[in-house]
Amino acid sequence: MRLELGTFPVTRLAVGSPTGWSGGQLTVDPARLARLVLEDSRIRDVRVDLVEPGEDARIIHVRDVIEPRVKVMGPGHAYPGICGHPPDSVGEGVTFRFSGLGVLVASEVLPHIRRAVSAATDSLIDMSGPGAVTVYSTLRYVALTLVTQPDLELAEWNDGLRRAGHRVADDLASSLRGLEPPEPRIFSLAPPQAPLPRVVHVHTLNASMVPDIGTGVYGFTPHALPMLLHPNEILDGAIAGDMVVGYPGKCTWLHVNNPVLTALYARHSKDVEWVGSIIARTRWGALREKQLSAYQTVKLAQMLHAQGALVTWNHGGNDLIEVMLTIQGLEKAGIKTAFLTIESDIKVVKLSRELAETGSDEPPLLFSVPEADAIVSTGTLAPGEVLPRVSRVIGGDSLVFDQERPDARTPAAGVLDLEALSGAYSPIFGHFDNYGLGRQSYYDY
Repeated sequence: MRLELGTFPVTRLAVGSPTGWSGGQLTVDPARLARLVLEDSRIRDVRVDLVEPGEDARIIHVRDVIEPRVKVMGPGHAYPGICGHPPDSVGEGVTFRFSGLGVLVASEVLPHIRRAVSAATDSLIDMSGPGAVTVYSTLRYVALTLVTQPDLELAEWNDGLRRAGHRVADDLASSLRGLEPPEPRIFSLAPPQAPLPRVVHVHTLNASMVPDIGTGVYGFTPHALPMLLHPNEILDGAIAGDMVVGYPGKCTWLHVNNPVLTALYARHSKDVEWVGSIIARTRWGALREKQLSAYQTVKLAQMLHAQGALVTWNHGGNDLIEVMLTIQGLEKAGIKTAFLTIESDIKVVKLSRELAETGSDEPPLLFSVPEADAIVSTGTLAPGEVLPRVSRVIGGDSLVFDQERPDARTPAAGVLDLEALSGAYSPIFGHFDNYGLGRQSYYDY
């Protein structure tokens, strides 16, 4: 597969008509985008805001961030299965994209969905100040604040929000047709000229034990056994997030900007031969299902004659069992394995101050195996600093930090002491850095 990605950097946003890109400026027609969103009767109301990095602004109720992309040559459609029918295979031809830009979908979780899915939590992005510590604070946004019909069931609520965001992203990206990209780049796994160690990327993705939600592959939640994807398919939008669980590792923008993919491409034919990406679902409901998924992942890696594996995951908790069983199986099959991960032991995070004082050596992961002996940490889930008051809030006006007390609401514009309000888990969108994209660092002294 040979994929050319044509990049159009967005350095400023402006309101106007028609929509178009020129010299780094993207002109946006909010009224047009609002009409597109309201084509779906499941959406009752929409507000369109343009947001710049560095603003004294806070975005709340973040459901997903989508990078606008358009397929200009070759089979398929950007984000196949969500946009474009049928969901033809992607990863070849030419795709144009905006860099530095996201279509952000914000919507408050409906009360009955919040009760049904405990992970449907509130999250926020600060565009400046001490909370602006993730890559999501550096993007420019066309932010859609959506109000849905109040009686939508989970799957319909998720689908309505997701399709609204992708319709807008699709419309913005379509304005790039016929332009010459200032930053073209070609991705191709050409065979190396000399034999090199064969490396596979084992990319484990959270589904859900709740039907119809979770990270999607070609528009479908991955309830199947592991499958092999060419990395170009991922770069071309074959993997996308949902709108229910605002966990940043599931964010659509992150999948097409996953730094693991570009890092492996940079090493392909130099010191490794990258043989592809095995996509495996996590969060199966029974141990035997978890074991079967791990065994099938190992089988695929063996069929690819892999000698090494880089394992990544995009969620937490229960999902770690499949990941560790996979690592164990790979190592036993003679495939040297490295694991890229957040440190996610809830007890360690929640008691971080006490542990620091007592020198506790509690493990940083909820579950581990002896074979997992090459682990790269991308940081912890610890809350950030106290966030100051802001002058502008997008996405709503208040936040719920305690899922057990949804009526206890905190004004979003005020000072937010995250450690006091949210406990172990930071509500900052992107604070959990699954792939090493984050900008935070720590001094060990």
